[in-house]
Amino acid sequence: MIGEIVVVASEADPASLNIAHRLMELGSWEEGGAFRRLRNFRLLLLQERLIALRDLEERLKGMGLFPDLIVFASRHQAKDGNPRLCGHFSGNSGEAVLGGRPKELAVAAPGALKSFISNLAFNPVEGFEVTVEATHHGPTDLSTPSFFAEIGSGEREWTDRAAGEAVARAILDLEDPKSPAFLGFGGGHYATRQNRLLLETKIAFGHLFSKYQAGELEVGIVEEARRKSVAIGAYLDRKSLRSADRQKISEALEVIGLPALREGEIRELYPLDI
Repeated sequence: MIGEIVVVASEADPASLNIAHRLMELGSWEEGGAFRRLRNFRLLLLQERLIALRDLEERLKGMGLFPDLIVFASRHQAKDGNPRLCGHFSGNSGEAVLGGRPKELAVAAPGALKSFISNLAFNPVEGFEVTVEATHHGPTDLSTPSFFAEIGSGEREWTDRAAGEAVARAILDLEDPKSPAFLGFGGGHYATRQNRLLLETKIAFGHLFSKYQAGELEVGIVEEARRKSVAIGAYLDRKSLRSADRQKISEALEVIGLPALREGEIRELYPLDI
């Protein structure tokens, strides 16, 4: 069981408010001053945009909150507008375009994200895709494990009641399966192959980097990803990566001593229990 879980929502985000309202409907939350409490959950509503938060843990300490996990209830926005329920870790492998600091990653929560995505996949909402995303945006200055729980990809979906309830239930049903954690490299922003491995094997994924981020991946950021994911291995979507990027990532993994396994090896070594 995960200890204290702080769910952070923003009044500036309609999807965030949707998730927060559905959470409150699903339990008898007690007022706790600046936050509400239910079992091991604490629900905190802020005014700022979540990706721009700084020094959040200091603010939580001031409220008497020392969480084992932080979940950011958030919107997801994409040009294609496709309905999605998704989750990801925050961090910048290169420049800080959308909050956080450059070349800094938040501490990942691989088991919790696996639980969240699995909960959504096993209790689907009609018309919504369920997927992990590559690591992106802020906040990055977090030493507490965290992830973003999101509704996408447009205004209609952000306020969709069924989507909000599905995300809320997936949060309230969070567990930590203690799965072996891997780093993921390659694929698109939605990391299709990594998503399948997460759902179809025992492994969890820590920080994920798409093929579009591959050029930014220096040894230092790969080592930070390993450390902040407590990763025991790595997976490369080799066909999606350019030869030069594949070589660069492989060399970085060799330098930090992290083995790269192919999909077949992962499926053989970490099959789901029947």
